[in-house]
Amino acid sequence: MKDKQGHYQPYTPGMKLPDGVFPPMPGYTHAELIAVACERTENFLKTQDIDPTLIRETLIALATHLNAEFEKEGVEYQIATWYQKPYDSPQLRKHSVDSMAEQFGAVALEAAADSLSGSPLLHKGKEFYGQFMDQSGDAVSDLILALNKN
Repeated sequence: MKDKQGHYQPYTPGMKLPDGVFPPMPGYTHAELIAVACERTENFLKTQDIDPTLIRETLIALATHLNAEFEKEGVEYQIATWYQKPYDSPQLRKHSVDSMAEQFGAVALEAAADSLSGSPLLHKGKEFYGQFMDQSGDAVSDLILALNKN
């Protein structure tokens, strides 16, 4: 949620939310979405024999970009609201989860791309760049898709 000045407001227990908006769900907060994206990305970078210091710097940049984009979109509120709102059928909820996974996976992918601006990792080529971006996007998408198993 955003305040009157347009600044993101993280949820605090007891916080008044607009009608129909649910508080973030455990496992689907911005911090948790960022954590899964960074974990998968870190594993990828390690398989590529990237210097540990560069990995750390890259993950900091990634987390910063992901957080900014997730806050801009209010991702944690959207996931909670679209998942928990009443649906006429389980298929409609599944469709909503599938759509969120695609949309927010794409947000994460774009944030990952932006996070490499000025990085020496860009010299590793187009294939590396694509695989790097996919790590974040796929991690976020996979976590959201897990809601369909509930």
